[in-house]
Amino acid sequence: MDGRAKRGESLAGKTIALAAVLVTLLAAGTLLSACAQQRATSQFAVAQPAIPQKASENNPEAWLDALEQNPIDQSFVDSLAAFAYRSTASVLGDGADGAKANRMYSPLSLYYALALANEGAAGQTRDEIASVLGAPSTVDVPQQCGNLFRVLATDPFSTVDLANSIWMAKDASFEQSFIDTAIGQFYATPFSVEFGTDAADQAMAAWISENTGGTIDPQVKTESDLLLSIINAVYFKGGWMDTFDAANTAPAVFHAASGDVETQFMTQRIDSLQGFRQTDDFLRARLAFTGGTMMTFVLPAEGVSVDDLLADEQRLAQAFAVDANEDEYGFITYVVPKVAFDTELDLIPALERLGMKTPFSDKADFSNLTATPAFISMVKQESHISWDEEGAEASAYTDMGISATSAMIPEGEEVELRLDRPFLFQITSSQGIPLFMGVCGNPAA
Repeated sequence: MDGRAKRGESLAGKTIALAAVLVTLLAAGTLLSACAQQRATSQFAVAQPAIPQKASENNPEAWLDALEQNPIDQSFVDSLAAFAYRSTASVLGDGADGAKANRMYSPLSLYYALALANEGAAGQTRDEIASVLGAPSTVDVPQQCGNLFRVLATDPFSTVDLANSIWMAKDASFEQSFIDTAIGQFYATPFSVEFGTDAADQAMAAWISENTGGTIDPQVKTESDLLLSIINAVYFKGGWMDTFDAANTAPAVFHAASGDVETQFMTQRIDSLQGFRQTDDFLRARLAFTGGTMMTFVLPAEGVSVDDLLADEQRLAQAFAVDANEDEYGFITYVVPKVAFDTELDLIPALERLGMKTPFSDKADFSNLTATPAFISMVKQESHISWDEEGAEASAYTDMGISATSAMIPEGEEVELRLDRPFLFQITSSQGIPLFMGVCGNPAA
């Protein structure tokens, strides 16, 4: 075996190991290019990041190079996984949002927005944001975010599109070091706009729509005192590895908390052994997309609710964590309702519960961003999810505004995953990064 082959084999092993650790984390396409971003808002862009190009499937050497040149630290991986479950429990388990039958959230999207905002923070403000991110002090978070971005960008089999942008008030002054980090590590396109105008609002909405595959059409309305808007977008579209036969789709009853409803259910039995886990709390199984992305379904056990799992970070992590030593294998029949819904979330209450308070107050310190006294005035996320017999499509964007201050089953046994009552779901990338996590409480809603 030559050195190149050995390197490929070694890196492949590292990738598999990384996926095993990250499989609990929340999405074949390319990253939306700088040219695509220019089409929406070219008149406001002040620079263009050098976004890495996807490697060819026929010649993946560029991706092997990216894996070698952009190592992802294990402690960063672990902290990102912990952030996903900690924040999901706070966001989706919130009392107000918990009343909604269907809701979804992208922890990866929020993580990128927070990580970039933290580069402009100082003092107690920086400490609180860093605490929520949860990365050890030895980890260079911007560097690791950049490494992860570059690995995803060059992966020839990736089905994930990730994009960042910063929108700056045209008359405001910003620290060049912050802008350099935003462009160099987060690949954020910087725009200069006059907030509070239709032109700025329409440009931001166009960027979001374009970078979420047209699945989200946001109504952006900025205020004139806004200094900066940090926007991250995540888009995924993938076909099932084993598609459902539409001839087997039929109406059936879904037992929603508000009462029984009739909806369309897809059904298929996969004729190869599939991993699953069944405990007193849940039954979990996964479906693969082409390109290595995975959909995980978690059906709470009878007597256990979705909110019971969401209320406990460790319980939630256990429900989604895949461990080959704990999983059983069987022939699974999937009975899955067709789904399509959108979610809008105000993330500030969830972040405050996680310990972020100073960044939202008049005591906030963003002196590494601007000399103007500023605070985080908005953290909003909108998302979309749909799936049918062919595959799934999911998207989300996080907009952060910074304003001026004034029991086991034997191997081989037949298993049925009948998702006919509220359940949890998760989409992970081929690297196991958790892109989207959600609840389906009423597919007919």
